[in-house]
Amino acid sequence: MLQVNREMALRRVMEEVIKPKFLLGIACIFMLIGSFAPWETLGEQSANALGHWQGMIAFIGGLLLLLGMLVNYKFLKVKKLEMQDLLTNGGIVALGSLLGIIGAITYGVELGTRALLGWGLFITILAGVLGLFVAYEIYRRNQPEVPKVAWHVD
Repeated sequence: MLQVNREMALRRVMEEVIKPKFLLGIACIFMLIGSFAPWETLGEQSANALGHWQGMIAFIGGLLLLLGMLVNYKFLKVKKLEMQDLLTNGGIVALGSLLGIIGAITYGVELGTRALLGWGLFITILAGVLGLFVAYEIYRRNQPEVPKVAWHVD
């Protein structure tokens, strides 16, 4: 019984520490900065990927994270989005995160050894992973509580 109380207390502390809305804002900022930052460096020169399809889908992913942040903070109120609140909140964030991760990884693979990977590529991947975590937390917190069943042994 004492172990269960400790777990419940730890769970409450983690609920307070992990704020999905705040982490979503951080992921959005990192994704947008990462899409404009250099994704490749060759000697003294560096270039971002906005001229390539991978950079464009990472930028669109950042815009989707921004849309998810606006919806979660209730800055953007759309009736159709409110009807499917759980799917909308987690889905927009997950889609934006996946677009950023896919764009960054495919660009890095396509780049090969002709140049070094830039820091913007890594920030974009980090933002995507953080965004996927936030999407999971949004989905998990909006799930209905599972009813507790008392088992009787006869």
